[in-house]
Amino acid sequence: MIFPYATIEPQILLYLTWGYFCGSMNSTVFGGVKITLHGHASLSFEYRGVAVYVDPYVLSPMAKPADLILHTHSHFDHCVRAEKITTPNTVVIGHGCSHACRQIEIGEKASVSGVLVEAVHAYNISKPFHPKGFGAGYVLTFGAPQSPVRIYVAGDTDLIPEMSSIKCDAACLPIGGKYTMDVTEAARAASLLKPKMAIPMHYNYIADLKADPNEFRRLCMEFGSGCDVRILL
Repeated sequence: MIFPYATIEPQILLYLTWGYFCGSMNSTVFGGVKITLHGHASLSFEYRGVAVYVDPYVLSPMAKPADLILHTHSHFDHCVRAEKITTPNTVVIGHGCSHACRQIEIGEKASVSGVLVEAVHAYNISKPFHPKGFGAGYVLTFGAPQSPVRIYVAGDTDLIPEMSSIKCDAACLPIGGKYTMDVTEAARAASLLKPKMAIPMHYNYIADLKADPNEFRRLCMEFGSGCDVRILL
């Protein structure tokens, strides 16, 4: 993985350098799923030996081989060929992806290694960067049907009407503004989604995306989302 160091905030560069050499990135466990935020919007989910990655633009050197890689859209900081974690058995799925992979449409579902994937809308309402249909978010269901855990990865999106119909136990929400929701919009999304747990992402990595995750946590409380906000970066 080549990090675009010229665009990274100094404090995040320090964190990533430490993580690179020590092999550690910030993780949490929810419903038996280990969730790791590698940086920016790069997430991994590990459940009973299955490893799922979403937008692996940033990767720890200790990242495990992927059973499934998901791309939310074609932008350079989301859709990358992740050779480091790709094996001959890795399934790669994307919406509007810029390289060869299995394409998935909004509303379509797929099942890979026991993980159910549903593509949902992700778009900008008042910005030109992600028109409707350009990108996707994903709802990942682990442990179905006995004890399903539904995790929503919002992708690059504003607060959109379709969120009102998304059912999830945990939500990974962008808070960086400019290209996506800012902290206020993301907190309002959390109050609409009502997840048990929320993880802020897509902030303080690329230089023009600055946000305070603690402000997101405060606003989630203020807006009555009732969720446990876990700040991983």
